[in-house]
Amino acid sequence: MAEEARELPDPLVRALQELAAAFESLDIRYSLIGGIAAGLRGRPRFTRDLDFILEIPQVALPALLANLKVRGFTFNTELTIKEWTQDHLTELTYHGVRVDWLKPVLPVYLHVLDHSKAEPWLGSQIRVASTEGLIVTKLLAFRTQDQLDIENLLAANRGKLDLDLITREWLTIGAAEDAVFKKFQELVTKYYTATPEDE
Repeated sequence: MAEEARELPDPLVRALQELAAAFESLDIRYSLIGGIAAGLRGRPRFTRDLDFILEIPQVALPALLANLKVRGFTFNTELTIKEWTQDHLTELTYHGVRVDWLKPVLPVYLHVLDHSKAEPWLGSQIRVASTEGLIVTKLLAFRTQDQLDIENLLAANRGKLDLDLITREWLTIGAAEDAVFKKFQELVTKYYTATPEDE
């Protein structure tokens, strides 16, 4: 992961390091998801933001926010607490880097947290969602970029994925007949089961 970090903008790298340090100092469960995580588990791609699933007791949130203020993050404390409590997501910034937090209100997001793995990152450890977990989160969003990320994750991890796990997780929030899941199955056929020469 250190090699990939050299390809990222310095503020983004520092934001990730500071967030991980703050989470670890307060023993907060988290998982890096989104574009950076997809690049680390698949093929690197350009992105300007950080995305996390974050599990934090409400009582611990003010201490985390105070910690992050000292570290240089920008946000409105009252609004952030309100968004986190009511909307289950919020946004912070760090020297122009957008940071999105998502509360794991669905069991599938808790499972992503459970299966996240600590990875070395410039002398520290960053908890990153598993490839299967990333694919599930991207199936839930399924925007154009999410579909591209799924393609890259499938192609970069041939023979290594637990496709049954992805299916089981999807079936907790959707149906096998859903258009999104059918499209995913097409992508599996095209990018995962195909040989590189077939692409």
